[in-house]
Amino acid sequence: MTSGGFLLRAAEPDDLDEVEALGALSADGGAVAFRIHTHVRAEGPGLTRSVGVVAVDEGDGTLVGSARMTLGRCWYEGAERSYAVLGSLVVHPEQRRRGIGAALGRWRIERAEQLVGADVVVLADIQKGNAGSLAAARRWASAFVGPSSSVPVPMRSRRVRPPRGLEIRAASPEQLPEIADRVTAATADCNFARVWTPSALRQWLEWAPTGIPVHHYRLAISPSGAVLAGLALRQEGLLRSMEVVRMPPAIRLANSVLHVVPRDGILRNIGVEHVWYLPGQERAAAALWEDTRWSFRDRGSGLLLTVDRRSPLRSVLGVRPWMPATSIMTAVRADPSPSPKRLIAPPE
Repeated sequence: MTSGGFLLRAAEPDDLDEVEALGALSADGGAVAFRIHTHVRAEGPGLTRSVGVVAVDEGDGTLVGSARMTLGRCWYEGAERSYAVLGSLVVHPEQRRRGIGAALGRWRIERAEQLVGADVVVLADIQKGNAGSLAAARRWASAFVGPSSSVPVPMRSRRVRPPRGLEIRAASPEQLPEIADRVTAATADCNFARVWTPSALRQWLEWAPTGIPVHHYRLAISPSGAVLAGLALRQEGLLRSMEVVRMPPAIRLANSVLHVVPRDGILRNIGVEHVWYLPGQERAAAALWEDTRWSFRDRGSGLLLTVDRRSPLRSVLGVRPWMPATSIMTAVRADPSPSPKRLIAPPE
């Protein structure tokens, strides 16, 4: 595909070095600006499909833009649907305002429809302050929902013991069917939540591209052996880290007290997703959360929780309004339009 003096084509393995060099030229345009440093180039566990595209200058053949999308299955308006999350959009600083970003967006949407069908739910998470990405999304989105908060939570320096009789431990293979059922019950009414099955969970947990498992599932167990709460973890720092290069004054002030961002500005996040608990078991969920902050203190700089601002999880997990956080709007292209009453949950 050609347009405006540049050529669009599917990304190839040989493009990786140029794509990473391009990303290093431009930090994310949101309120909190950061650069990504890749440590390990690894294929995912196979539960989603990643598709990349690059823009190449027709004159000298240099790479002037790149983007990716992730394809998978999620819950949307109470039904299981295919989704395409658009992300990793980068345009060379000297090549902006040529329509490259818009063209990369159109290419990915058209390819998503070819691969998984015209009814694919197209998503893009956009950080507050990223005017360029917001303008690009307005060209294709039918709605914007949110905001969600992406909250980095520091690890604990001291252990908080769980309530008497409550056991916190990793999930066993035998518990995966129950976990899949519990996650589905907790998230099927949310828009964009990933669809889990026991086999998908097993495949996800076994993924270890560096020899160390990237994913973990932790549970809170009652004295009788009942599973009361659970959460999934992604040890992102094994694969890549984030270098914070700019923070707004309010977040910088909060960080001076909470020390969420290390002095060197390098975040080795452990992503948190699909936190659930049985009715009335908020205390078990909170204990699971605090134990995770302690038990994983040597595996990452902090936990990263992305949660709908209306979600009760905010209070259960102790997320306070004054904690440093970035605000994220989700651009959506789907039929029907998303109901504003449904909570939203990121699919990955």
